[in-house]
Amino acid sequence: MKRETKAESLKIKEIANKYGISEMDVRKIIHSQFSFIRDTCRKLVIDDGMTKEEFDALKSNFTIPSIGKMYASHFLYERIQENKKKSKN
Repeated sequence: MKRETKAESLKIKEIANKYGISEMDVRKIIHSQFSFIRDTCRKLVIDDGMTKEEFDALKSNFTIPSIGKMYASHFLYERIQENKKKSKN
């Protein structure tokens, strides 16, 4: 995890004071969405040779406010599969 900047620390302190919660709780709230995404992605079972329909059924899309949609495309999956085949040869 990256070190937070002085501006981020001040903002966290401001939010903690405004809502009467600890700075640690504010940090946990801020990072919870990324922890959720990481934990969810680790649970996905991505087998070699999946069809587009099988891959799309994984539903590995996440929308994060102010950042946008994060997703894994089948195109990228196919490229990874091709690279795995090349590295085996």
